[in-house]
Amino acid sequence: MLANLARDNRLCICGLPGSGKTTLTRHICSLLEPRVLIYDPLDQYRMFKDNNRYIPKSDSLVEFESVCRQLCATKNITFVVEEAERYLGQGKPLGPYAFDLCNRGRNWNVGVYAVTRRIQRISKDFFDLCQNIIFFKNGAKSRMYIRDLVGKEIAVWIYELERFHFLYYSLETEETIDGVLEIEGVREHIETRSMSGAEQPKEKE
Repeated sequence: MLANLARDNRLCICGLPGSGKTTLTRHICSLLEPRVLIYDPLDQYRMFKDNNRYIPKSDSLVEFESVCRQLCATKNITFVVEEAERYLGQGKPLGPYAFDLCNRGRNWNVGVYAVTRRIQRISKDFFDLCQNIIFFKNGAKSRMYIRDLVGKEIAVWIYELERFHFLYYSLETEETIDGVLEIEGVREHIETRSMSGAEQPKEKE
């Protein structure tokens, strides 16, 4: 499943701190190397080469926009944005280059993967173009937003996910796949299985 993610996708990965989202994102980035650039404000991707990550000096949207400007002149690359609510957040004006990456990046085979703790704070300009979401366990403030997005039964399932368990959801096909990230030494192993509507967990009475 993850190996087949298109480089030019719009993908959102969301979950609480410690739920496993950054560990999974590192694995995805390793599949995208060398054509990946990680916006890494918390310096969490030290295992990647310097030319595959950018550590911002601040949360400045001007600095973020300058990186987006360079990417608009690049082809065949995936831009992974950690702490995405800081840079692609609701109420934060997207600069023209960030807007172009979100809206027209597929024309240049440029993807944008947003990693966030607060899915409800992600910009509508970005989120309306997402093809897929990977849910880890989310916080209480995200619950109503997720429920409205995917429905009550799937939302309950997401709320009850254990650490390193995730749910892959296609916004285009509504296909649902559950997975677990198993840590074996320094390597990650992904196990997934597709779930039909009949197999999905039902809300507890």
